[in-house]
Amino acid sequence: MSTPNNYEGASGVIRYSCALLFSLFSFAYLCLQSDVLSEAQYVYSHGLTTYNCIIGAAFITLVLLVIQKIVVRLLPFNWHYYSVSYFPSFLLLAIFTDITPDQLHDFSLGMWVWLFPLLIILYVFALRFVRYRKAIGYKPVHLLWRNFVLLFVMMLLCGNIPQTNEVSHYEYATERYVMRHEYDKALQVADQSLHSTRRLTELRMYALAQKGELPERLFDYPQLYGGEGLLSVSDTDSIYRYSSRRICLRLGALPGSGIHTTLQYLWAINAVDSLRSSATINYQLCYLLLDRRLKSFSRKLAEYYPPSSDTPLPRAYSEAVVYINNVSGGNLNYSISQDIIDRFNWYQLRKQELADEKGGENLLRREFWNTFWWYYEH
Repeated sequence: MSTPNNYEGASGVIRYSCALLFSLFSFAYLCLQSDVLSEAQYVYSHGLTTYNCIIGAAFITLVLLVIQKIVVRLLPFNWHYYSVSYFPSFLLLAIFTDITPDQLHDFSLGMWVWLFPLLIILYVFALRFVRYRKAIGYKPVHLLWRNFVLLFVMMLLCGNIPQTNEVSHYEYATERYVMRHEYDKALQVADQSLHSTRRLTELRMYALAQKGELPERLFDYPQLYGGEGLLSVSDTDSIYRYSSRRICLRLGALPGSGIHTTLQYLWAINAVDSLRSSATINYQLCYLLLDRRLKSFSRKLAEYYPPSSDTPLPRAYSEAVVYINNVSGGNLNYSISQDIIDRFNWYQLRKQELADEKGGENLLRREFWNTFWWYYEH
């Protein structure tokens, strides 16, 4: 039989253990969401403030604990459902981290404007039916596990409410590494994923350009946006931690008022000897490849990489030259690695073999997904 002293001891264990578990969850969860919160704070403050992961997570967790204490003072709880006093704190934690890409530049609470007060009203009414229930008759250990289960359920609900998709998390993580000039780490973020966003593609291509590997690894990542995925000059006024504006500045110049497309910008910057660089040249050539402008690519390639030069062509350009000479009727006189020629011949053979086979296109993609030939034809 449980005595009042047992319940007094159990109440202390429940109170402190729930506080500890909530604090650990809140701190860890906020650290996991730090990229989202960093992006949001930077955008909402127009670049005036930045978010510190450790300090921010600790501060928000402390505020949520204070809110729980206020809830307990206003609505006394018995030890059956003490952990439910953390519900408003969990709800606020979910709202803090429920930031979609659309909300970054068009701030809105969305459905939380009406859903949050509705849930709080229902919460207060629900407490009327449980707050007066006595703990007498239950073993302290049962009360403890009941509270732990309720706390765990609220953790699961909190973690499943935010609508930020995984690709946005890839984008924010890549952006963080680019800001730190950790380009290898930036390129490792979800490098096997077939999904991307325009900004994620832009950041990856910039990281490749900074490493001097853009034309070598151009097709190692999904190219879902054509040439505009390389750089969006129409987005230079948007506020991001690492914006298109900063990329343009690193390339040498901002686009003028008369420039409205990325290709115009690249033509203009490469027309100025003092601004032209290997990075801007590769951006222009890669744009032409991604936009499937093979005639323009052939002309500019001959200008920037004269056939008489001993400079070896990067992989993407070599693959394009092989394709142009063998499929598009071109006659570009470049020395191409035998490995690339052999792979192209194998591609042509496999394409014929799999033409009528069910799932053949998917099998072909698995073998040649990172080549210019696959990108151009599919």
